[in-house]
Amino acid sequence: MAEGTKLLEFLQNTVPAGTPLTVSSEVNILESLGVVSDERAISAMRTASLLIPPDTPATFRGLMNLLTGLIRMNPKFGGEHRGVLDKALGEAAQLDDFLLTYGTFLAICRKLLDAKGPKE
Repeated sequence: MAEGTKLLEFLQNTVPAGTPLTVSSEVNILESLGVVSDERAISAMRTASLLIPPDTPATFRGLMNLLTGLIRMNPKFGGEHRGVLDKALGEAAQLDDFLLTYGTFLAICRKLLDAKGPKE
């Protein structure tokens, strides 16, 4: 079992699901779990989190904006990906924004880790 998956399970079993998530925690968890592993993306996340007060609540739209920005930074991102990303953003924009809790955020992280596949 990968380290990120072990940490994810630990967090899911120790942090109450209804606990509000902050942007600072969101960034740290994305890196610690290995959801975001590219050094440039990690540096960008860390820089952004320095500009945001540490007690700022994390929101669904904020997470979508963060992930979208990181995806667009990836050198593998090209025109063929733009349509899929734009469609996902359009669907997400139709939802009402909401504050993220650990339960919701960690479930999203699980899906992202599953989509990333096993580490080679």
